Amino acid sequence: MVKPLRGERAPQSPFSSREFRATWLAELVSYFGDQIARVALAILVFDRTDSAALTGLTYALTYVPTVVGALTCSYLADLRPRRSVIMTVDLCRAATVAAMAIPGIPLGVLCLLVSAMSFLGGPYKAAQLALLRDILSAEQYPRGMSIRQITTQAAQIVGFALGGVVSSVFTPQACLVVDSITFLASFGLYRSFVKPRPTAAASREIGAVAAGLVLLWTDPRRRAIFLTSMLGFFYVSPEAVAAPYVSALGLGSLWVGVLLACTGVGAVVGLWLFHRLVPIQKYGEYLPLLCIVSGLPLVAFAMPGSGIYLAMAAFATSNALWCVQVVICVSTLVELLPDDRRAQGMGTVSAMNLTAQGIGTAVAGLLAQWQSAVFALSLMGAASVVAGLWPGLLWRRTALRASLPSIGEA
Repeated sequence: MVKPLRGERAPQSPFSSREFRATWLAELVSYFGDQIARVALAILVFDRTDSAALTGLTYALTYVPTVVGALTCSYLADLRPRRSVIMTVDLCRAATVAAMAIPGIPLGVLCLLVSAMSFLGGPYKAAQLALLRDILSAEQYPRGMSIRQITTQAAQIVGFALGGVVSSVFTPQACLVVDSITFLASFGLYRSFVKPRPTAAASREIGAVAAGLVLLWTDPRRRAIFLTSMLGFFYVSPEAVAAPYVSALGLGSLWVGVLLACTGVGAVVGLWLFHRLVPIQKYGEYLPLLCIVSGLPLVAFAMPGSGIYLAMAAFATSNALWCVQVVICVSTLVELLPDDRRAQGMGTVSAMNLTAQGIGTAVAGLLAQWQSAVFALSLMGAASVVAGLWPGLLWRRTALRASLPSIGEA
């Protein structure tokens, strides 16, 4: 941990807060439940239809509607108590997933239920990010975000493997029941350990999708963070082309899992090191550099003779830099947004980031199909450097000269 200067009080760990411990555990339990459910849904649909296309469509439905939900409903977490929004969504998702487990449910109904569950994830995440700032101090919040990122990345390493094991032992319907129970567990944790808080926003009309975009764009510092979130378009490319890259090297499918696991390992190590070496008050100073260099490791694929070990290092380094960038952006944006618009702003950024990643995955796949996986990775990496100049320079020109709400002192 970074040592405080003489006379400064060392910040308390987020885990010193009972409310943070409860929200952290609720998110972890729900995450594992979701991973199990995604694998179970894929198996369930494929067993019933024998169609890879319908299986892929169902899997996509666990992500895509989240964007719509975040854009259109995040403001509800400003107009209603955020704890209540989270608990209501938990109950709705528990009921929705339980309905999916009904034997013989028509495929069309199943897809609608999957879409509804995913849609509810949008306002849920917006409410969660905003509520965490109510729970944690400005100094604790970046540490809390780092803990969340490390936990998610570590869980991702084992999440799908656990889903595969559980799905091979139990029926897909049983796995969906488990997921439903995790939502009920999350509801119980929030109800028991997170205290009620009043509504953040006054009673006024803030629900238009355009209102969230205007909120982010009108302030140059918020605009810089918004543009930075769109860089996920480039950084997500390793996930899209890991399989064709491994195939081109003539290696087995096991190496696909190894490569993707390296991204999680890199994020865990990178976030831990950044947290230990960089004072919270200095986080914002690193954002311009990260905008430019986070995709740079992917350019290494253009080097002659690059192989699987270089790929492992590039995947790990790029994802580590990206995750640090995310922690800085979220921790800073939460201070730049007014409390009565905080959930709407955070939800809009989250939605646009997911949109950018979805489009970037498709573009990287098309580039790999047109030329090669190496071409796709190196081009996306080089393009990210150019694209990162705009938000990086904008942030440096405005935020570092402005009276920025300090992460560690607000």
